[in-house]
Amino acid sequence: MKTKTTIAVLVGVRTDPVSGRATRNRNDALAVALALQQAAPADVRLLHAGAMGDETARDYLALGAGAIELIEAAAGDMSTAGVVRRLAAALADESLVLAGSRADDRHGSGVLPFALAAALGRPLIADVVELQAEGPGWIVTQALPKGARRRLRLAVPAVLAIAPNAELPLRHSYADRIAGRILRRAPPPAASAPTPVAERRVPAARRLKPLEARVAQSGHARMQAAVGGPAAAGGTVISTGSPDDKARAVLQYLRSHALVDF
Repeated sequence: MKTKTTIAVLVGVRTDPVSGRATRNRNDALAVALALQQAAPADVRLLHAGAMGDETARDYLALGAGAIELIEAAAGDMSTAGVVRRLAAALADESLVLAGSRADDRHGSGVLPFALAAALGRPLIADVVELQAEGPGWIVTQALPKGARRRLRLAVPAVLAIAPNAELPLRHSYADRIAGRILRRAPPPAASAPTPVAERRVPAARRLKPLEARVAQSGHARMQAAVGGPAAAGGTVISTGSPDDKARAVLQYLRSHALVDF
């Protein structure tokens, strides 16, 4: 049963690594889907601080929310501290704030929910997969390592970061996409904003190393390489022979480097 409580959801912009097109962030979309499970579309408040095109904004509206608020940035103020300052001023009266855990490309720092919770002086619960209303508070299910789950009783106000592996349906309604409203808000005055948090540099996630074949060498060959002996032989170029002979050579290479188990 959906509650009458207003739930605020932070949404951001993702740049597609192939096309370069600005799209919605899937992790933020999961937060929107979780909020819509617990509140009516009119009670789900989507917010973004900074620049966002209408196409991206309507991608979020297609999830079922009635409106999205775009808080404009002051001239040249796109730092983490500036974004947190604008969001904290806009969310001062909201009891429950949801956000995605990280950027889709895995190179974002993911520090925004933590910095916002610190600026608002509220607790933050990370890796949330389920949310249920219970009286004046909430029951939150948190994902733990190795597939474990933990249920917590939560008293608002609080900030929740949704787990990327949360099993939530992501609908796309063209009617909601067109009917939803895009509200552009001026940045709040500096006097009404809480004390800004200091900007912190957080290293992005390290790129995954591609799978590389393990070079099979004898102890003698490794010793020669260590003392500056002749370099190990490289790959073999097969320019002659039938297709079957070439396929057998490739299969033998894969077997010798333990890349296949047959």
